[in-house]
Amino acid sequence: MIIWNELPVRVVIERRGFTFSCPRLLRMGGFNVHFFNQLWVCLLLLAWLAAMGPLSARAASLEDALFRLKSPSPAERLSAALELGEKGTMAHTPPLAALLADEDSAIREAANRSLWRIWMRSGDAEIDALMKKGVTLMNLGELDAAIRVFGEMIRKKPGFAEGWNKRATALFLAKRYRESIADCNKVLELNPYHFGALSGLGMNYVESDDMEAALDAFKRTLEVLPHSRSTARYIKIIEQALAEKRKRI
Repeated sequence: MIIWNELPVRVVIERRGFTFSCPRLLRMGGFNVHFFNQLWVCLLLLAWLAAMGPLSARAASLEDALFRLKSPSPAERLSAALELGEKGTMAHTPPLAALLADEDSAIREAANRSLWRIWMRSGDAEIDALMKKGVTLMNLGELDAAIRVFGEMIRKKPGFAEGWNKRATALFLAKRYRESIADCNKVLELNPYHFGALSGLGMNYVESDDMEAALDAFKRTLEVLPHSRSTARYIKIIEQALAEKRKRI
């Protein structure tokens, strides 16, 4: 006599809020075809999820972090900002940049640091090595050599905004302001939220004695960094200087 016995054994796989359930049907005296069909489906699902798991988990984590950026809880916004700094990409720049206007200074600082971490990631070991070499040369005051290294980095990866920004910095330090301005504008073409390039643009215009352009650049900086006291101070000083200049005309 054939006796069916449905055992309460389930293979449960949880991924992003849904569950697969595979009941195990066992017939006393032998396995039935239905059991093998269900077992095969379960094995296929397990294999697919094992292959996709790390990628799916990372995507899920980033999606969750993006959701938490808008949380009413400061602690959740802070943790989300830090997490995006660890795992985020350039695509996460706009939502992170929005936190630069957060009422909590710790969250603003975390967003600032995380944006820099994202911007510095090229995804290319050769480019990263050139970046490290160029920054070292720049810090040593070897500006011409640093400019050449950053130029090589730009030729190899022209879409990497931070390569242009580092060369703009070296050019500014070398007092080659017009060239630095051109590089700052390229940075902003690739990354409109780059407050470093916006501020650098303002400093270049100050050194070039173009106060109107400097004022515009610092006002644009303040739009991205609304709590920046130094930028607000630059704006006030320039506005006062321009007002005095107009009085003398």
